[in-house]
Amino acid sequence: MSNSFPEAAPLADQMPSGRLNLLLLATFAMGMGQTVVFAIIPMLGRELFAAEHWQITFGAWQYNPPPELLVNTLIATSSLTYFLVTPFWGRRSDVIGRKKVILIGLLGYSFGMLLFNAVVHMAYAAILSGWLMLAVLLLSRAAHSLVMSGTFPASMAYMADCTTPATRTRGVSRLSAANGIGIMVGPALAWFATISFLAPLYIQAVITASVALVIALYLPQSPQPNLGRKTSKLQFSDPRFAIYLFLGLSMFTMMGMVQQTLGYYFQDRLGLTSVEAAKYFSIGMMCSSGAMLVAQLIVVQRWRGRPQGLLMLGLPVAAIGYLMLVFSVDFQLLAVAMAVFGFGMGLAAPGYNASATLTVEAHEQGALAGLLSAAPGLGYVVGPLLGGWLYSVDVTFPYWAAAIVVVILGVFSILRFRR
Repeated sequence: MSNSFPEAAPLADQMPSGRLNLLLLATFAMGMGQTVVFAIIPMLGRELFAAEHWQITFGAWQYNPPPELLVNTLIATSSLTYFLVTPFWGRRSDVIGRKKVILIGLLGYSFGMLLFNAVVHMAYAAILSGWLMLAVLLLSRAAHSLVMSGTFPASMAYMADCTTPATRTRGVSRLSAANGIGIMVGPALAWFATISFLAPLYIQAVITASVALVIALYLPQSPQPNLGRKTSKLQFSDPRFAIYLFLGLSMFTMMGMVQQTLGYYFQDRLGLTSVEAAKYFSIGMMCSSGAMLVAQLIVVQRWRGRPQGLLMLGLPVAAIGYLMLVFSVDFQLLAVAMAVFGFGMGLAAPGYNASATLTVEAHEQGALAGLLSAAPGLGYVVGPLLGGWLYSVDVTFPYWAAAIVVVILGVFSILRFRR
């Protein structure tokens, strides 16, 4: 079996640059939106929840959940919603078109963020408190994810419509890179937290709405085959791509566990205030995203091997980065560790997505894109909850666990795909 695809025309020759850039702009905006939330919510939630007395009583049994676990529950609820609805949006893009679903997701992000901010304002004003405050915050995050989750699977299916198997890896990596640039830029908005914790979220809502306007005016419809044809519902257990969904779920569970505890880790390890932790963590996130970007724009764009090879290469590198976090005792070491695991994930994520898209027919790309996006979503449900519990036991346990699991995934990938 050949280890590479036949040489193909440049991606720009298959997909006009204007259309490509607009598609990348949409994923860039969603990447920003994702990480500005990750950079702000841990410290915002800690501030809101630490002022309350939390107790769960069942008969003689009592439990006082730490604020970090409640914050991670907030994030996990959003991720669970994302996991549940992205397959629907992927299939829906097969019926009504990719562009409409991309727009729904972008506008849903902006309005959902305004809703969440309104709830936080009510909490600050003591209109909401205690378990009622937590319940309304959970509902607002779920409503946010319910609609914004359409953009990425529709964008990935749009890219699949416009590329051949030979250029699929490069096309998917362009999307991942655009998302990575957004992930890198998003935490920079955390510097506006010195004005208010909600200021970065308001700014991001305006940015995303502006991108939606540009997409509505200038992005053409996708040249997707069989537009309007209802695709049969794909199953997670489909033997054509189940192995990739398993790998995606596992590696993004570890990623979610690490990302959602690192904000606390920065604050506790370095002895920082909440605002200082938000600033330093945002820099660390930019280092991780920058390394991810280098992997996707330099290494992946020059990759001529099978996309599975990116999984075999990226997973061990990510494991090294997670292990480095355990032994990082200052900001510089933490930033380097985040860059290392970001580089590894920058290789593994395009390999995961591109490998799976080569297993289905053209008219199934939207439905598959929904499943591929759902697997990381479920990972960000399990990861933060598991990470919050492990962190409460020992602050280094989430990173030990991530390193061990990703090493196992790397060995499994090498044994499974080396031939």
